[in-house]
Amino acid sequence: MTMIGLMIDHETGDMLLDNGEAVIGDTSSQTMEVVLLSMRGEWKEFPLLGGEAPTVLGGSVDVMWRGRLKKMLESCGVKVSKIEVNTDNTITIE
Repeated sequence: MTMIGLMIDHETGDMLLDNGEAVIGDTSSQTMEVVLLSMRGEWKEFPLLGGEAPTVLGGSVDVMWRGRLKKMLESCGVKVSKIEVNTDNTITIE
């Protein structure tokens, strides 16, 4: 399932524009990024949403974190089959 919506410039965080018009495209990857980097409580209407990846990667990964993150992403409409935290502190989502 593809999520179609307004694209965000990854460098600035602003809405992506092309010749003065908003760019529409697949927003699955930017949704995953926002959920991963958000802290719980940042989204006032969804206070439990937030993967808190910066704090998770700063220490040992909670064994339940992957399952909670998968549920968060699926509640945002992103289908996830597997989440891995690699030894180099990169997160792979499939």
